[in-house]
Amino acid sequence: MPPENVQVGLFGLNHSNRDFSQRESWGKNQFNNSFPASLACYMYQKGLKLNYLTLDKQLKIQHQEIDISQIFGITPLYDHLFFYFQSDYVPYRKIVVGKLP
Repeated sequence: MPPENVQVGLFGLNHSNRDFSQRESWGKNQFNNSFPASLACYMYQKGLKLNYLTLDKQLKIQHQEIDISQIFGITPLYDHLFFYFQSDYVPYRKIVVGKLP
């Protein structure tokens, strides 16, 4: 366990449904979807862009860059941004049959 005065977490994921002080939050499935979001926040803070691949009309791959705020739809270090991991996407709730795990 870390000392009491050390806050455990991933960069930029200050508000999340995942408690990074808990051991379970660092498991393979949890870390695999938390880390990319954290890395994107870090890259944004450093002024780096993401590689972005698209297809042209001839279906050839076009290499581009995209600002991380375009992917998030908001500045990723915005203090009121909340990361919901492994949860449903509200606009799709109406098409879900039954319950999500």
